[in-house]
Amino acid sequence: MRIKIIVFTALLLALQVQNIQAKDKNDTHTFKITGNTKISTPAGLKTVEYDPESPDHLFISNYNLEGKMNSRTQFLFKGKKFSLSDDLVSYINNMEMVPDGTTIYYKGDLIEKSLIYQQGKLVQEDSFYPDGQKKSSVPGAEELNGDYKLWHPNGQLSFSGTYRNNQKDGNFELFDESGTLIKKGIYMDGKLIAGEPVVLNIIYSSPEVPATFAQGGETFNQYLTKKASEPEAIKLADPDKTFNLKITFDQSGKLTNMESLSRMTQPEGEFINKIFAGCPSFVPATIENVPVQSIQKMTLTCTNGIIKLTPEEKIYTNVDCMPEFPGGTMALRRFLATSVRYPVQAMKENIQGKVFVSYVVDRDGSITQIKVVRGVHPLLDAEAVRVVTTMPKYSPGKLNGKAVKVAYTLPINFINQGVINRSPF
Repeated sequence: MRIKIIVFTALLLALQVQNIQAKDKNDTHTFKITGNTKISTPAGLKTVEYDPESPDHLFISNYNLEGKMNSRTQFLFKGKKFSLSDDLVSYINNMEMVPDGTTIYYKGDLIEKSLIYQQGKLVQEDSFYPDGQKKSSVPGAEELNGDYKLWHPNGQLSFSGTYRNNQKDGNFELFDESGTLIKKGIYMDGKLIAGEPVVLNIIYSSPEVPATFAQGGETFNQYLTKKASEPEAIKLADPDKTFNLKITFDQSGKLTNMESLSRMTQPEGEFINKIFAGCPSFVPATIENVPVQSIQKMTLTCTNGIIKLTPEEKIYTNVDCMPEFPGGTMALRRFLATSVRYPVQAMKENIQGKVFVSYVVDRDGSITQIKVVRGVHPLLDAEAVRVVTTMPKYSPGKLNGKAVKVAYTLPINFINQGVINRSPF
């Protein structure tokens, strides 16, 4: 009897300690979850809970109508109060909440994809086959830093390598489904120093050398113009027309697919299909001098029967010499501080938040392609765009000594008593 009492007392003490620890974890969080922790959605159910291992993190989970979890995301929360019933996008737009940690997507009872974020930046992505076998483990899409691994459906490793600062660095290996080594190359700072090139057989959107017509672009344009002038060719209702196309080439340079990025009528689609039908193969795109499949955005202009196909000029995000606002970062901040006018109606309604505006600095330094990529409210969004349109020309960005187009994103933070602006990142 004495032994039972001791065991019961120890168990009770352990439960008390456990409750105190749980209470302490909630009490030490830097924010408070208010309102319902579960809400119904058209897709099922959304829940929120504290991260028991971190005082400034929370988990948001989504469940389908059958009660199975679809996703679970870990967030860093910088605010004071969190409510699941609030518009979650507003928390993100105001930078109060960013993905930080692991996001898991489920398909049925198995994990389909797992993402790891650091302060909103994707640093690793793992994907899985339908049977739960790992398919890939790759560094974040924004910057290649770390191990890059792919597996065959049978579980055998198919590709392995390590990237440093978006460049191959170390051993790269390619295996067949039996595990036999097919190719091996050793790289240093992106350059092959031993072995042979190891290039994945995937479709590349930014190959080192894009697909080109062997006889030159002008010759291919003459070919298209001739096709458009044939008696059986479909005639355009508008003789002056421009189409944005996304063209896929295989490893031999053959055009295998074409997608329009512009709105077009059915006759216009038939016109494009007709002039490209049976067209000669291009010289294929290459990576490390190895032919690869590729996708290329191109512009097709039709002017009074003259057809021209021109590659869309690449827009960079990181170059040797980045564009610069006249006078530098501090001058940009002064320009924004004196140029931004907080909309009166927005101030009256206490509308505030951070608007992210993207734009492209052209080769001559002019500002083009301005758009809101993350808005707050139409009043604030419009003002942010207006200010960016009034910016003077930058000194253009340069790659290998040549001026190129460079994309920027500028956050403008509107607060009730004024505006605080940050430099582009």
